[in-house]
Amino acid sequence: MSENQAAKQSALTAIAAESEALITLSKDIWDHPESGFREHRSAKRTSDYMRSLGLHPRENIAITGVIAKINTGRPGPHVAVMGELDSLLVPEHINADPETGAAHVCGHNIQIGNMLAAAVGLSQPDVLSTLSGSISFMAVPAEEYIEIEYREELRESGELEFLAGKQEFVRLGELEDVDISMLTHATPYEGRTLKPGTSHNGMIAKTVRFIGRSAHAGGAPHLGINALNAANLAMQGIALLRETFQDDDHIRIHPIITRGGVSVSSVPANVTMEMFIRAANVEAMQDAESKVDRALKGAAMTIGATIEISTSPGYMPSLFDPALGDLYKKTVIELFGESATGTVPHRTSSTDMGDISMMMPTLHAYASGASGRTHSDEFEITDWQLDVIDAGKAMASTVIDLLADDGINANDIIANFEAQLSQEKYLETLRGFQRSETWNSQ
Repeated sequence: MSENQAAKQSALTAIAAESEALITLSKDIWDHPESGFREHRSAKRTSDYMRSLGLHPRENIAITGVIAKINTGRPGPHVAVMGELDSLLVPEHINADPETGAAHVCGHNIQIGNMLAAAVGLSQPDVLSTLSGSISFMAVPAEEYIEIEYREELRESGELEFLAGKQEFVRLGELEDVDISMLTHATPYEGRTLKPGTSHNGMIAKTVRFIGRSAHAGGAPHLGINALNAANLAMQGIALLRETFQDDDHIRIHPIITRGGVSVSSVPANVTMEMFIRAANVEAMQDAESKVDRALKGAAMTIGATIEISTSPGYMPSLFDPALGDLYKKTVIELFGESATGTVPHRTSSTDMGDISMMMPTLHAYASGASGRTHSDEFEITDWQLDVIDAGKAMASTVIDLLADDGINANDIIANFEAQLSQEKYLETLRGFQRSETWNSQ
C-alpha cells in the first residue's frame, strides 16, 4: 500500500469511528435551525466538537463564524474545507422553529457534519505526516441572503459591511492566504451520488420602499397615494420584462412584499419589497437591474409615490474549477464506484461560493441524500450516512490527493487557475454595487 493510500485508509477509519457522533451533531443542528448571523448555538456546537478533536478554533468571526486551522509543518498550499451554519425561514416546515420560523430546508446542517467529518480524518497524526501545507475548517455564517433589513441594521451598527458570510470572511482577511476552497451541499437528486457542480447564477439584491400618503380608504381614498398599488404595478412591470432577456443569461427576478400596509381602512402609505435579480454573468445582471429600476420608478410615477431603492451586492456568478472537480470525481470513484458520481450542470440558484470561485479554485459538490424541493416545506434529509459521513470521506480523501507528494496536485491546479478577480478587486467590485437612491415622482 502506498503512503497516500495508507493515509486515506487512516482518515476513512477515523471518520467511520466517529460516524454516530457526527450524524448526531448534524441532526442536532437540524433540530435547532438558526438564520444568518444568528447561528450562535450551531457555532458553539461546531467549535466544541472541534475542540474535542484537539483543534483550536477561533470563534465569532463575522459574528458567528468558526475557523480551526491545521499546519502540517511543511510548506505548501492552504486548503479550506467549508460548511455553512445558517438555515432559511420556512415556518410551514414540520421542523421549523416555532418562534422564528427557521428551518434547514437547504440542508446546511449536513455541511457542518461533513466538514467536521473531514476534520476528523485529516487531523490524524499519521495522515498529516504525509501532507504538505495547511488545512482550515471553516464554519461560515449567512449563506442564505434573507432578512435583508435585519442585516442592513447590522451594517449600519458597524458589525459587518457585507450581507453574506463568505463576503465578510474575505473582507476580514480570513481567506487571504487560502489557495483552494471546498464545500459539499445536500440536494434531492435520485440515487446515492457525490457530484461536483459546474456553475451558478449570480445575484443582486434590492430593498425597495414605496412612500405614499395615507387617507381613509372608504371615505376619501382620492386624498391618499396608495403605495401598495405602486408596488403591485412594479411587480407587473417586472413580470412583463421577461421577453427582453436572453435565454442563455438565465435571468431570474423574484420580488416579495415584506410590508403591505398597516390598517385595511387606511390607504397604504409605506410599502416595502425585497427582490433578487439573478443571471449567469455580471453583464446580464447589470442589464436586468437597470430594467428593474426603470419598472420600479415607472410604477412610482404612475401612482405618484416616492420610491427609495437600496441595492446590495448579492453573489457573483459561480464558475467552479473543472480540474478540482475531476480530482474529486476520481476520489469518489475510488471510494464508491463509477455510478456514484457525475457532473451537475449549470444551476440558476445562487451561492456565495460563487464569490470565492472568482478568486481561487473552488469545489462545490452535491450529495444526493435529500428529498422534496429545496427551500420548501417538503425538504428532508433522507440519507445521513451519505450526506455527512460519505461526503466527509470524499472531501478528506480529495484533500489528501491535493496535499500529498509535496502538494503536487494542488500546486498544479493553482498554477493553471486564472482568477477573474483578486481579493482586493473583488471587494472593490462589491462596494461598487452598493448604493441607495430616493426618487420623487412628483
